[in-house]
Amino acid sequence: MAGRIVVFGATGYTGVLTARALVAQGARPVLAGRNRTALTALADGLGGLEIAYADVEEPRSVRALVESGDVLVTTVGPFQRYGHAALEAAVDAGAHYLDSTGEPPFIREVFESYGPRATRSALIPAFGYDYVPGNLAAGLALDRVGDDGFRVDIGYFVGGGDLWRGLTAGSLQSVAGVATARMYSFRGRIHEERRPRVREFQVAGRSRPGLSIGSSEHFALPESYPALYEVNVYLGWFGRATRPAARGRVGAYGARAALGTMARLARRRSGKSTLTSRIVAVAYDSEGSLLTDVHLSGGDPYEFTAGTLSWAACQASRGMVETGALGPINAFGLAELEAGCAMAGIARVTG
Repeated sequence: MAGRIVVFGATGYTGVLTARALVAQGARPVLAGRNRTALTALADGLGGLEIAYADVEEPRSVRALVESGDVLVTTVGPFQRYGHAALEAAVDAGAHYLDSTGEPPFIREVFESYGPRATRSALIPAFGYDYVPGNLAAGLALDRVGDDGFRVDIGYFVGGGDLWRGLTAGSLQSVAGVATARMYSFRGRIHEERRPRVREFQVAGRSRPGLSIGSSEHFALPESYPALYEVNVYLGWFGRATRPAARGRVGAYGARAALGTMARLARRRSGKSTLTSRIVAVAYDSEGSLLTDVHLSGGDPYEFTAGTLSWAACQASRGMVETGALGPINAFGLAELEAGCAMAGIARVTG
Protein backbone atom coordinates (compact mmCIF):
# COMPACT_ATOMS: atom_id res chain seq x y z
CA MET A 1 0.00 0.00 0.00
CA ALA A 2 1.40 3.39 -0.98
CA GLY A 3 2.17 5.84 1.80
CA ARG A 4 0.44 9.17 2.10
CA ILE A 5 2.05 12.29 0.66
CA VAL A 6 2.01 15.32 2.97
CA VAL A 7 2.93 18.79 1.65
CA PHE A 8 4.11 20.95 4.55
CA GLY A 9 4.03 24.65 3.70
CA ALA A 10 1.32 23.97 1.15
CA THR A 11 0.01 27.55 1.01
CA GLY A 12 3.42 29.11 0.30
CA TYR A 13 4.52 29.94 -3.22
CA THR A 14 6.37 26.69 -3.96
CA GLY A 15 3.94 24.70 -1.84
CA VAL A 16 0.94 25.73 -3.92
CA LEU A 17 2.75 24.86 -7.16
CA THR A 18 3.75 21.48 -5.72
CA ALA A 19 0.25 20.66 -4.49
CA ARG A 20 -1.17 21.46 -7.92
CA ALA A 21 1.49 19.35 -9.64
CA LEU A 22 0.72 16.39 -7.37
CA VAL A 23 -2.99 16.58 -8.14
CA ALA A 24 -2.18 16.80 -11.86
CA GLN A 25 -0.28 13.50 -11.47
CA GLY A 26 -3.29 11.85 -9.86
CA ALA A 27 -2.17 12.09 -6.22
CA ARG A 28 -4.30 13.33 -3.34
CA PRO A 29 -1.83 14.88 -0.92
CA VAL A 30 -2.53 16.06 2.58
CA LEU A 31 -2.03 19.84 2.70
CA ALA A 32 -0.34 21.03 5.89
CA GLY A 33 0.53 24.42 7.34
CA ARG A 34 -0.43 26.91 10.00
CA ASN A 35 -3.05 28.98 8.11
CA ARG A 36 -6.24 26.93 8.28
CA THR A 37 -8.24 29.39 6.18
CA ALA A 38 -5.73 29.37 3.33
CA LEU A 39 -5.36 25.58 3.57
CA THR A 40 -9.11 25.09 3.33
CA ALA A 41 -9.40 27.36 0.30
CA LEU A 42 -6.54 25.58 -1.50
CA ALA A 43 -7.84 22.12 -0.60
CA ASP A 44 -11.32 22.97 -1.86
CA GLY A 45 -9.89 24.38 -5.08
CA LEU A 46 -7.99 21.15 -5.69
CA GLY A 47 -10.95 18.85 -5.32
CA GLY A 48 -11.50 18.56 -1.57
CA LEU A 49 -8.14 17.44 -0.22
CA GLU A 50 -7.41 16.64 3.42
CA ILE A 51 -5.76 19.38 5.47
CA ALA A 52 -3.70 19.32 8.67
CA TYR A 53 -2.50 22.04 11.02
CA ALA A 54 1.26 22.17 11.66
CA ASP A 55 3.64 24.89 12.81
CA VAL A 56 7.42 24.62 13.24
CA GLU A 57 7.04 26.53 16.53
CA GLU A 58 5.07 23.50 17.74
CA PRO A 59 7.27 20.51 16.76
CA ARG A 60 4.69 18.00 17.99
CA SER A 61 2.25 19.26 15.39
CA VAL A 62 4.81 18.59 12.65
CA ARG A 63 5.59 15.14 14.04
CA ALA A 64 1.88 14.31 13.96
CA LEU A 65 1.79 14.79 10.18
CA VAL A 66 3.49 11.52 9.21
CA GLU A 67 3.92 7.87 10.12
CA SER A 68 6.19 5.14 8.79
CA GLY A 69 6.11 4.87 4.99
CA ASP A 70 4.56 8.30 4.43
CA VAL A 71 6.30 10.96 2.35
CA LEU A 72 6.83 14.40 3.86
CA VAL A 73 7.44 17.14 1.27
CA THR A 74 8.44 20.42 2.90
CA THR A 75 8.80 23.84 1.33
CA VAL A 76 9.00 25.71 4.65
CA GLY A 77 12.06 27.96 4.58
CA PRO A 78 14.49 29.49 5.22
CA PHE A 79 15.47 25.94 6.09
CA GLN A 80 18.33 26.79 8.42
CA ARG A 81 15.77 28.54 10.61
CA TYR A 82 12.59 26.53 10.04
CA GLY A 83 13.60 23.21 8.47
CA HIS A 84 14.64 21.06 11.42
CA ALA A 85 11.16 20.24 12.73
CA ALA A 86 10.23 18.44 9.50
CA LEU A 87 13.55 16.59 9.39
CA GLU A 88 13.17 15.42 12.97
CA ALA A 89 9.59 14.33 12.30
CA ALA A 90 10.56 12.24 9.27
CA VAL A 91 13.51 10.55 10.99
CA ASP A 92 11.49 9.79 14.12
CA ALA A 93 8.49 8.44 12.19
CA GLY A 94 10.40 6.49 9.58
CA ALA A 95 8.83 8.62 6.85
CA HIS A 96 10.55 9.53 3.61
CA TYR A 97 11.54 13.18 3.22
CA LEU A 98 11.91 15.67 0.35
CA ASP A 99 12.54 19.39 0.52
CA SER A 100 13.01 22.41 -1.75
CA THR A 101 16.02 23.92 0.01
CA GLY A 102 18.91 25.50 -1.83
CA GLU A 103 20.77 26.45 1.37
CA PRO A 104 24.28 24.93 1.44
CA PRO A 105 24.62 24.70 5.26
CA PHE A 106 21.27 22.94 5.58
CA ILE A 107 22.08 20.48 2.80
CA ARG A 108 25.33 19.65 4.56
CA GLU A 109 23.52 19.11 7.84
CA VAL A 110 21.08 16.67 6.22
CA PHE A 111 23.91 14.54 4.82
CA GLU A 112 26.32 14.72 7.75
CA SER A 113 24.05 14.85 10.81
CA TYR A 114 20.62 13.49 9.92
CA GLY A 115 21.57 10.89 7.32
CA PRO A 116 23.32 8.52 9.75
CA ARG A 117 20.25 8.60 12.00
CA ALA A 118 17.76 7.85 9.22
CA THR A 119 17.78 4.06 9.34
CA ARG A 120 14.12 3.79 8.26
CA SER A 121 13.82 6.92 6.10
CA ALA A 122 15.12 8.17 2.79
CA LEU A 123 16.12 11.83 3.21
CA ILE A 124 16.45 13.59 -0.15
CA PRO A 125 17.19 17.31 0.27
CA ALA A 126 17.36 20.04 -2.38
CA PHE A 127 15.01 18.20 -4.72
CA GLY A 128 14.20 20.98 -7.15
CA TYR A 129 16.01 23.36 -9.45
CA ASP A 130 18.48 23.43 -6.56
CA TYR A 131 20.11 20.90 -7.23
CA VAL A 132 18.52 18.11 -9.22
CA PRO A 133 19.52 19.24 -12.74
CA GLY A 134 23.22 19.42 -11.86
CA ASN A 135 23.11 15.93 -10.39
CA LEU A 136 21.45 14.70 -13.56
CA ALA A 137 23.80 16.46 -15.99
CA ALA A 138 26.86 15.28 -14.08
CA GLY A 139 25.49 11.75 -13.84
CA LEU A 140 24.90 11.63 -17.58
CA ALA A 141 28.44 12.88 -18.24
CA LEU A 142 30.08 10.49 -15.76
CA ASP A 143 28.02 7.56 -16.99
CA ARG A 144 29.38 8.25 -20.46
CA VAL A 145 33.08 8.26 -19.42
CA GLY A 146 33.05 5.55 -16.74
CA ASP A 147 35.95 5.33 -14.29
CA ASP A 148 37.96 7.91 -16.26
CA GLY A 149 35.75 10.60 -14.74
CA PHE A 150 38.03 12.21 -12.13
CA ARG A 151 36.51 15.69 -11.87
CA VAL A 152 33.19 17.25 -12.81
CA ASP A 153 32.31 20.96 -12.96
CA ILE A 154 28.63 21.94 -12.97
CA GLY A 155 27.15 25.32 -13.87
CA TYR A 156 23.63 26.69 -13.42
CA PHE A 157 22.48 29.60 -15.60
CA VAL A 158 19.22 31.47 -16.06
CA GLY A 159 17.95 33.90 -18.65
CA GLY A 160 14.85 35.88 -19.46
CA GLY A 161 13.89 39.47 -20.05
CA ASP A 162 12.53 40.03 -16.54
CA LEU A 163 15.57 38.68 -14.72
CA TRP A 164 16.82 41.79 -12.90
CA ARG A 165 13.96 44.27 -13.33
CA GLY A 166 12.06 45.28 -10.21
CA LEU A 167 14.38 44.12 -7.44
CA THR A 168 13.61 46.35 -4.44
CA ALA A 169 15.99 47.74 -1.82
CA GLY A 170 14.46 45.38 0.74
CA SER A 171 15.14 42.40 -1.50
CA LEU A 172 18.75 43.48 -1.96
CA GLN A 173 19.13 43.63 1.81
CA SER A 174 17.76 40.10 2.03
CA VAL A 175 20.33 38.92 -0.49
CA ALA A 176 23.12 40.53 1.51
CA GLY A 177 21.89 38.82 4.67
CA VAL A 178 22.24 35.29 3.28
CA ALA A 179 25.41 35.85 1.29
CA THR A 180 27.69 35.19 4.27
CA ALA A 181 27.12 31.41 4.33
CA ARG A 182 30.32 29.32 4.33
CA MET A 183 30.70 27.37 1.08
CA TYR A 184 32.29 24.00 0.40
CA SER A 185 33.54 21.79 -2.42
CA PHE A 186 34.59 18.14 -2.77
CA ARG A 187 38.16 17.01 -3.44
CA GLY A 188 38.43 13.52 -2.00
CA ARG A 189 36.39 14.86 0.92
CA ILE A 190 34.38 17.96 1.74
CA HIS A 191 36.56 21.09 1.79
CA GLU A 192 35.67 24.50 3.23
CA GLU A 193 35.80 27.42 0.79
CA ARG A 194 37.10 30.71 2.18
CA ARG A 195 35.66 32.70 -0.69
CA PRO A 196 33.75 32.02 -3.92
CA ARG A 197 35.71 31.00 -7.02
CA VAL A 198 34.86 32.08 -10.56
CA ARG A 199 34.82 29.81 -13.59
CA GLU A 200 33.77 30.39 -17.20
CA PHE A 201 31.43 27.95 -18.99
CA GLN A 202 30.51 27.71 -22.64
CA VAL A 203 26.73 28.01 -22.71
CA ALA A 204 24.76 28.13 -25.96
CA GLY A 205 27.78 29.35 -27.88
CA ARG A 206 29.06 32.02 -25.50
CA SER A 207 31.18 32.25 -22.38
CA ARG A 208 29.35 32.82 -19.11
CA PRO A 209 30.86 33.12 -15.61
CA GLY A 210 29.68 31.33 -12.48
CA LEU A 211 30.37 31.61 -8.74
CA SER A 212 31.22 28.50 -6.74
CA ILE A 213 28.65 27.26 -4.20
CA GLY A 214 28.07 24.36 -1.85
CA SER A 215 25.32 22.01 -3.00
CA SER A 216 23.98 18.47 -2.84
CA GLU A 217 26.17 17.35 -5.76
CA HIS A 218 29.25 17.41 -3.49
CA PHE A 219 27.73 14.73 -1.27
CA ALA A 220 25.61 12.80 -3.75
CA LEU A 221 27.82 12.32 -6.81
CA PRO A 222 30.82 10.66 -5.07
CA GLU A 223 28.41 8.11 -3.60
CA SER A 224 27.13 7.22 -7.06
CA TYR A 225 30.53 7.40 -8.81
CA PRO A 226 33.31 6.14 -6.51
CA ALA A 227 36.10 6.97 -9.01
CA LEU A 228 35.13 10.66 -8.85
CA TYR A 229 37.65 12.75 -6.89
CA GLU A 230 36.57 16.38 -7.43
CA VAL A 231 33.17 18.08 -7.67
CA ASN A 232 32.69 21.82 -8.28
CA VAL A 233 29.35 23.60 -8.62
CA TYR A 234 28.80 27.17 -9.86
CA LEU A 235 25.83 29.50 -10.18
CA GLY A 236 25.86 31.88 -13.13
CA TRP A 237 23.21 34.36 -12.01
CA PHE A 238 25.33 37.51 -11.58
CA GLY A 239 26.47 37.98 -15.19
CA ARG A 240 29.03 40.77 -15.50
CA ALA A 241 28.86 41.36 -11.74
CA THR A 242 30.21 37.86 -11.02
CA ARG A 243 33.85 38.76 -10.43
CA PRO A 244 33.08 41.88 -8.33
CA ALA A 245 30.63 39.77 -6.34
CA ALA A 246 33.30 37.15 -5.67
CA ARG A 247 35.75 39.81 -4.45
CA GLY A 248 33.06 41.33 -2.26
CA ARG A 249 32.08 37.97 -0.72
CA VAL A 250 28.52 38.27 -2.09
CA GLY A 251 28.36 34.52 -2.58
CA ALA A 252 26.21 32.51 -4.92
CA TYR A 253 23.95 31.58 -1.98
CA GLY A 254 22.77 35.20 -2.12
CA ALA A 255 22.17 34.88 -5.84
CA ARG A 256 19.65 32.13 -5.18
CA ALA A 257 17.61 34.44 -2.96
CA ALA A 258 17.71 37.07 -5.69
CA LEU A 259 16.44 34.56 -8.23
CA GLY A 260 13.49 33.66 -6.04
CA THR A 261 12.54 37.29 -5.57
CA MET A 262 12.93 38.08 -9.25
CA ALA A 263 10.79 35.12 -10.30
CA ARG A 264 7.98 36.25 -8.02
CA LEU A 265 8.21 39.86 -9.19
CA ALA A 266 8.12 38.75 -12.83
CA ARG A 267 4.94 36.76 -12.24
CA ARG A 268 3.22 39.57 -10.35
CA ARG A 269 3.73 41.90 -13.31
CA SER A 270 2.93 39.57 -16.18
CA GLY A 271 1.13 36.59 -14.63
CA LYS A 272 3.74 34.28 -16.09
CA SER A 273 7.49 33.98 -15.59
CA THR A 274 9.79 34.36 -18.59
CA LEU A 275 12.78 32.79 -16.85
CA THR A 276 14.67 30.03 -18.65
CA SER A 277 17.24 27.54 -17.34
CA ARG A 278 20.48 26.10 -18.66
CA ILE A 279 22.65 23.57 -16.81
CA VAL A 280 26.09 22.35 -17.90
CA ALA A 281 28.26 19.50 -16.58
CA VAL A 282 31.85 19.08 -17.79
CA ALA A 283 33.86 15.92 -16.97
CA TYR A 284 37.67 15.71 -16.88
CA ASP A 285 40.21 12.94 -16.42
CA SER A 286 42.98 12.91 -13.79
CA GLU A 287 45.31 14.85 -16.12
CA GLY A 288 42.78 17.66 -16.51
CA SER A 289 41.80 16.75 -20.07
CA LEU A 290 38.19 17.34 -21.03
CA LEU A 291 36.32 14.08 -21.58
CA THR A 292 32.75 15.17 -22.30
CA ASP A 293 30.08 17.71 -21.47
CA VAL A 294 26.30 17.51 -21.06
CA HIS A 295 23.86 20.41 -21.46
CA LEU A 296 20.31 20.59 -20.12
CA SER A 297 17.74 23.26 -20.87
CA GLY A 298 14.26 24.17 -19.68
CA GLY A 299 11.96 26.86 -18.39
CA ASP A 300 11.05 28.46 -15.08
CA PRO A 301 12.97 27.08 -12.07
CA TYR A 302 9.94 27.24 -9.75
CA GLU A 303 7.72 25.26 -12.08
CA PHE A 304 10.51 22.71 -12.44
CA THR A 305 10.90 22.45 -8.66
CA ALA A 306 7.20 21.75 -8.22
CA GLY A 307 7.25 19.18 -11.00
CA THR A 308 10.26 17.28 -9.68
CA LEU A 309 9.08 17.37 -6.07
CA SER A 310 5.70 15.95 -7.07
CA TRP A 311 7.28 13.29 -9.29
CA ALA A 312 9.71 12.22 -6.56
CA ALA A 313 7.00 12.18 -3.91
CA CYS A 314 4.87 9.84 -6.01
CA GLN A 315 7.88 7.58 -6.57
CA ALA A 316 8.81 7.55 -2.88
CA SER A 317 5.24 6.83 -1.78
CA ARG A 318 5.54 3.43 -3.43
CA GLY A 319 8.51 2.60 -1.21
CA MET A 320 12.25 3.26 -1.18
CA VAL A 321 15.06 0.69 -1.32
CA GLU A 322 17.79 2.89 0.18
CA THR A 323 17.65 4.79 3.46
CA GLY A 324 19.70 7.64 4.92
CA ALA A 325 20.57 10.90 3.16
CA LEU A 326 20.47 10.31 -0.59
CA GLY A 327 21.18 12.20 -3.77
CA PRO A 328 18.72 12.09 -6.67
CA ILE A 329 20.59 9.36 -8.59
CA ASN A 330 21.03 7.08 -5.59
CA ALA A 331 17.39 7.57 -4.69
CA PHE A 332 15.76 6.89 -8.06
CA GLY A 333 18.33 5.81 -10.66
CA LEU A 334 19.81 7.82 -13.53
CA ALA A 335 17.38 6.80 -16.28
CA GLU A 336 14.34 7.33 -14.07
CA LEU A 337 15.67 10.71 -12.93
CA GLU A 338 16.18 11.85 -16.50
CA ALA A 339 12.60 10.90 -17.34
CA GLY A 340 11.28 12.72 -14.26
CA CYS A 341 13.22 15.88 -15.08
CA ALA A 342 12.00 15.83 -18.67
CA MET A 343 8.44 15.58 -17.44
CA ALA A 344 9.08 18.59 -15.16
CA GLY A 345 10.52 20.63 -18.01
CA ILE A 346 14.32 20.23 -18.14
CA ALA A 347 15.93 17.90 -20.70
CA ARG A 348 19.13 17.28 -22.67
CA VAL A 349 20.08 19.62 -25.49
CA THR A 350 23.14 20.04 -27.69
CA GLY A 351 25.81 22.44 -26.44
